[in-house]
Formats: sequence, C-alpha cells, structure tokens
Amino acid sequence: MSMTPPARVPSEARPIAAPAAVWDGRLLLDAMTVATDWLDANRDRVNALNVFPVPDGDTGTNMALTMRGALDEAATLAPADRDNASEVAARIAYGSLMGARGNSGVILSQVFRGFANGIGDRQEIDGRDLAEALGRARDLAYTAVMKPVEGTMLTVVRVAAERAEAAARRGPAMARVLAAALDGANDALAETPDLLEILRQANVVDAGGQGIVLILEGMEHFARGAALPDIQTGTGTGPSGDMAFLEHVDDLHGGDAFGYCTNFMVFGDGIDVGRCREEIAAMGTSAVIVGDETMLKVHVHVDNPGAVLDYAIKLGDLGQIKIDNMQAQTRALSADRPGAGDKVVPVPSAGNANFESEPREHVVVAVAAGDGLAEALRSMGATTIITGGQTMNPSTEEILAAVRAVAAEGVILLPNNPNILLTANQIPKLTDKHVRVVASRSIPQGLAALAAYHQDASLDAAAKAMTGALSDVVTVELTRAVRDATIDGVTVARGQVIGLVDDRLVAAGEDLVAVSLDVLAQTGLDERELVTVFTGAGVSARDTDRLADALRARHGHLEIETHAGGQPHYDLVIAVE
Repeated sequence: MSMTPPARVPSEARPIAAPAAVWDGRLLLDAMTVATDWLDANRDRVNALNVFPVPDGDTGTNMALTMRGALDEAATLAPADRDNASEVAARIAYGSLMGARGNSGVILSQVFRGFANGIGDRQEIDGRDLAEALGRARDLAYTAVMKPVEGTMLTVVRVAAERAEAAARRGPAMARVLAAALDGANDALAETPDLLEILRQANVVDAGGQGIVLILEGMEHFARGAALPDIQTGTGTGPSGDMAFLEHVDDLHGGDAFGYCTNFMVFGDGIDVGRCREEIAAMGTSAVIVGDETMLKVHVHVDNPGAVLDYAIKLGDLGQIKIDNMQAQTRALSADRPGAGDKVVPVPSAGNANFESEPREHVVVAVAAGDGLAEALRSMGATTIITGGQTMNPSTEEILAAVRAVAAEGVILLPNNPNILLTANQIPKLTDKHVRVVASRSIPQGLAALAAYHQDASLDAAAKAMTGALSDVVTVELTRAVRDATIDGVTVARGQVIGLVDDRLVAAGEDLVAVSLDVLAQTGLDERELVTVFTGAGVSARDTDRLADALRARHGHLEIETHAGGQPHYDLVIAVE
C-alpha cells in the first residue's frame, strides 16, 4: 500500500452549491454534511490504513459514525436556529462528543468543540472566522491527549490550522482559506511516516490524518462550489448516532413491567439536568437521560406516557416524540436487526450471578465482544457488559447510557481495548455519578483487574487495586494478516497467522498452534502459573486441544484453562499470569 495520500478528487462531477462569501448556520451545516458523506464514502480506504496487518482497522468507521452523530444532533435544532452558525457549531460539537467512537472519534469531537469555541456567538462566519475556529480546534485537540504524538491526526489538524491562519491574513475568502487548510493537511499527512517509525515500517500514512483530509476535502469543494464524485450515502456498515442510541436502549428493555417505551427531546433554557433525571427516572424504569441545560434526550419506560410528557412540556419545547408498545417494538426491531438484543446485557436481572436486592455502592461496567468473553467478565464480578471491541467501538452515548442504567452511584469502567480508552475517559465529565476508569487495554487485563475488585472497598480503593493488577497479566493475541508487512523486524505475508504480545507483533507463520507456542515462549512461561485460552469464533476444538496438550508437555507446572470466547477477528486471546 502506497504511503502517498489520495490525489485531490476531480471536480467535473455534480455541482454542490454556488460559492458564498460568508456562511450562516445552514451553509455551515451543508458543508459539514458534504464532508461527512465524503468521509463515509471513503471509510473503507481509511480503515485499510491500519499499522498492524490485522483485520481490525476501524478508524474510518469510527470517524464517520462520529460525524453522523454530529449531524443527527444538529438536525434537532429548531428551524429558526439553523441560520445561526454559532448554534449549529455548538450542536455539532455536542453531537460529535456523544457519538464519538474510538480514540479517533474522541479526538475529532474535541476538534469540533474547539471549532465551536472559535466561532463563539457569530451568526455568520467568513474565512478569517473559519481560520480562528480551526486554530482553536487545533489547540483543544492537543489538550485532549495526555501525551500528544506528532505523525498522527493531531499533526494534520495543526498544519491545516497554521495554513488556514496564514491564508486568512491575506484575505477573508472562505474558499481560499479552506484550500490552504486542505493543502496543509495533505502535506502533513504525506509526512506522517517520517514522524512515526511504525507508519514507515507499515508503509501507510496515519489513518486519522487521512480522515481529517477527507473532511477538509469535502468542505473545500463545497466552499468553491466544485463537485465531488457521486457519493453513495449510507453504504458503510454500522448505525447512525440516533440508531446506535436506539440499539442500546432497546437492550435495556429486558423484562420490564412497564408497557410503553417513550423517547423524546426537550429544548429549553436553564434546564436542571440532575433534577429532571431524578424526577423522570422516578416515573418509570430503564431511564436514560442525557443532555445539558438547553437540550435533553430522554428514554424511559412508563405505564402512562402522558404523565412524563406533561412533566417535560413544562421544561420547554418537545420534539422527536416516539412512543411504542415495548413488546411490539421488540418484535419489530428484532426482525429488522437480528442479534441486536445482545448489544448490552441488562443488569440487574434474574440470570445475573451478581444480582443484589439492594443497590451496591459501586459496580463494574465492562466492554467485550463475544459471548464467552462477556460471561467470563460477568463471572468475575462485572455487572454490565457493553458489546464492543475491535471494529465495533461503542460510542460515548452508548457507554454513558450503560452507566446511567445501573442503580449504583459509583461505577468502575473497564474499556478492555486501547481504542476505547479516550471514549471511556469522557464519561466522568458527562454524568453526576462517580465514575472511575481503570485503563485496561485487553480482556486479560480486564479479568486481572476484576480479580482484584472488592465491592466492599471504597470506590477509589477498589479502582486503585484494579489498576495495580493490570500489570499482573500478559496478553497474547493470535489473528490473521490482511496484507503483507514488515513490523519490528517480523515479516508477514497476507493470510498468515500472526501473534502479538501486549500489542507488539512478535511472530508469524502458517499454523495456529505453532505460532501460538512460539509467541507464548516469549512470555517467560517458566515463571508463570496460569495460561487461560479464549478461542474465537470458528476455531476448532482440535486446534485448542493440540495447543493445550503441547503446553502441558513442555511446561508441566502450568495450569491450562480453555474457554470458548466467541470473539471476532482474533482466533485466540490468551491471558498469561
């Protein structure tokens, strides 16, 4: 795969709009819509820019779904407010945060937050205003990451902003400023392999940076009234922001006795979110209420929808009202989206080993993909499992909804994936509950953390003990290469089995068991006691038995456990303790 970014697209296709000297809210929203469609149409190309040759590239998907969440939120604006660039930018910023998926989505949401701060209260913006907004976007994006690294999407945003600011000093033309930003972004993207050795080895440019280029490309073409090739919207997989919310809350239905699933928006001023959350939640069950002092998004199960709507209308204007008989809704959604009911495990429930008749002070919410992995986490003490992992990172809103759904006021989050960490870290800022994030980067780390979990300890003490346990386990993963590559001195051919130790590529070969043994030999097995193997979907019992027998023959002191994990993409996930 070439490291050269895609050439700028030709402009002989359909026109977008006549150029405008200034943008009001509607033009800003139109520009963002074109940018989102262009990113969405190219999401697979961005996904393919994965450093490791493993089948889990999802940066394009995460960024596209984050943008869709932003547009969905902007669509909730009252018609009179859509002319106001400030209102549109603020709603895009909020929607992108709530819809953010993966680290790239969270960073992108901070770009839009800074962009909105830069626009301030302007009802219309020109090129100078846009450059200022991009500058603020750059600044906030860098603060979103604890240790900013050059050669990533941060670099692309920074250079784009610098070029935009320089162009704005020469004049306020919107198209000229965006053209300069796009040129800067393309130049920065091409240089990312020179700044990050891992990109150079993988022969790719930064995936998040490529996403930023596509967004600016769409906006720039809109600004000059040029055209992009025909865009097939909605061709990617995965739900929009609103649909993701519905998929999540549908999983909260469980066995509720309440008859009507009630969803609506409230638009007002000075809404007391905490009080509204308490009072609406008291009217029913499975309440999910998110928003701020100007807007609430409400989901609740009630016997009498009229009562909750009577309460809500006193807060402001209502919109997007949707009331369903839950049994009918469940049948309809299940028919349209098979398996959707497995997204989140509703808790507490009669089948949960951790069911408590009284709410606990704190509980654990974890992320996992695969029924076996979810069950392992539950058996170790996790209360709620959010389905997610590689290629299916849960959004901010989905994680927040799961946190809201538990009865406890204290919540410990286990993201169990490095690409979900930034999203998880947004949750404490968005809820009145006391949330601690234990930075688990894998399922084995999540299980090790749960082994150290004590529900009788204070929230902070429990989280501290769990964090300390993360280093007690080594994570081994076996998957299949999706392309040829040479990483860290390991040469890989497409289709080969590859082995990783704590996210580091260490071995490749043709046979799953042979590569597994090679990888495990690099984990210091002579000093280990327990090896737990979770098999992925499609792995044969014969291969599992071969691996376990070989380990016992070579390391008689080891305790070997095997479980069906059911995880996608990875043939084996192994915890070495």
